[in-house]
Amino acid sequence: MPFKLTHSAKVLIAIPVLLVGGTEMQTLNLVNVLVGAGCNVTVCCYYEYDQSMVNRFEGTGAKVLLMKYERAKDLWHLAKGLIQLFKTMKPDIVHVQYVAPGLVPIIAAKLAGIKIVFATVHQPGTAYGLKAKILLRTATRFCTAFFCVSKAVEESWFGSSDVLVPTHINKNRTHFTLYNAVDADRIEGIVKATDKEELRKSLGINGKKVVGVVGRLRREKGQGILLDAMPAVVKVVPDSVLVVVGDGPDRDALNKQAAGLKILDNIIWLGQKTPEEVYQLYSIMDVVAVPSLFEGFGLSAAEAMLAGAPVVASRVDGLSEVVQHEVMGYLVNSGNSRELAAAIVDLLSDTEKAKRFGKAGYLYVKDNFSAERFRKLTLSSYERYAKWSA
Repeated sequence: MPFKLTHSAKVLIAIPVLLVGGTEMQTLNLVNVLVGAGCNVTVCCYYEYDQSMVNRFEGTGAKVLLMKYERAKDLWHLAKGLIQLFKTMKPDIVHVQYVAPGLVPIIAAKLAGIKIVFATVHQPGTAYGLKAKILLRTATRFCTAFFCVSKAVEESWFGSSDVLVPTHINKNRTHFTLYNAVDADRIEGIVKATDKEELRKSLGINGKKVVGVVGRLRREKGQGILLDAMPAVVKVVPDSVLVVVGDGPDRDALNKQAAGLKILDNIIWLGQKTPEEVYQLYSIMDVVAVPSLFEGFGLSAAEAMLAGAPVVASRVDGLSEVVQHEVMGYLVNSGNSRELAAAIVDLLSDTEKAKRFGKAGYLYVKDNFSAERFRKLTLSSYERYAKWSA
């Protein structure tokens, strides 16, 4: 009898970490889709985790298995543990979130006799070397289907891209683009319910122009470039303030950088926030900056656009597919703080343009990256590949 998702399929999602980040949020979207389709879903995390994120996954109705392995141990230790797990659980499908060491769980699944193995890669190959590309292409040979979160990601790893259309799947092709999802209804509801004046008041920024940036404080997210841009922004728009949302290993270094630039009085460090709090904060941001050095998709840009904020982003990878230049924001050359500053100043100074960009961005994201679209594409592709593999 052909396998169908609606027949209580056992799906195991394999992911290295469950921290607060874009990859985890998109994996959460996948889990929501599968649980909603009646699947029995288990999420297996082998390394670090944040309990709040674990709680979110459990809240979908999925089970979460924390292996609590140490990264310092060799990969053979991880492989043996995963092989034993797969043999014991006997899932119908293993879906690997391809974050290093992504090849290991894929090989483990095949050695355990799992027939259907999917994988999703979230980062572009431009950030990695030849070895990583060889490993990923090797992994593709063992996968039923390999998904990439943007055309840029797929092209960077494979040299070509094909946006997934389930009604016209080429069964001889093993890799596709399946865009990430953004929960428009949820974000809209939170933004509309937010008392923006009270939120601004609580942060002490009433009457100020707000530039926002959201993301883990690490070099690749580009917060340092944004700090370099801020003196020029403040010079033209003296009442501007930068709201930094997120935490990470570069927190102290960024604070020292801001002190050296003498802009500490123009910065509010909010640290890590829940997704709900982030959506509320987007609603009071006049401009959202996404100055990443590389970005597979650009979740923070898409979420900000759904909140009606114009975006200034780096012209890199998936961000160029999410933000249309001079339509819903600006794309600037990555690492160029002067271009970044000029684009931010332009939108802070031209309220009508900022509103026009914000509205265009909202409509574009809602039409192209909706949760419903992601649900239909995911379920259709799962069932078609499962049928072919039966």
